[in-house]
Amino acid sequence: MKKIEKLKKQLVKNLIEIKQLETFRKVKLVNELVRNLFAEQSELNREISKLNATKEQKEKTREERRKIANKNRSEKMKRGFRYFRAIQENFFPEKSVKEIRSAFSKHRHGLESNISDIIWRNPSP
Repeated sequence: MKKIEKLKKQLVKNLIEIKQLETFRKVKLVNELVRNLFAEQSELNREISKLNATKEQKEKTREERRKIANKNRSEKMKRGFRYFRAIQENFFPEKSVKEIRSAFSKHRHGLESNISDIIWRNPSP
């Protein structure tokens, strides 16, 4: 709990500094300082809420992060599969998607592949 108390004291100091800066004229330097202090204030609030969080809240946020990561991963894999399938349908119907994926991997690493660079840039006919 000592850390929370320390963070709350820093938060109070931050608010006092913001009030003091409001007495000055609105110039670029003062505006930057105020903006930095607001950023520091939100960081302190985030740290305090993180320390006050219970195990259930921490598990919930962790699960939400996992859901978002899995969704992003799924979208990326679908996008890649559509790209390889478009190349297969338009140029190489005799090749499997796996062969096209391995050729793309070679192309990405700068190795020689049997599919030209033009096809990789634009898979539409």
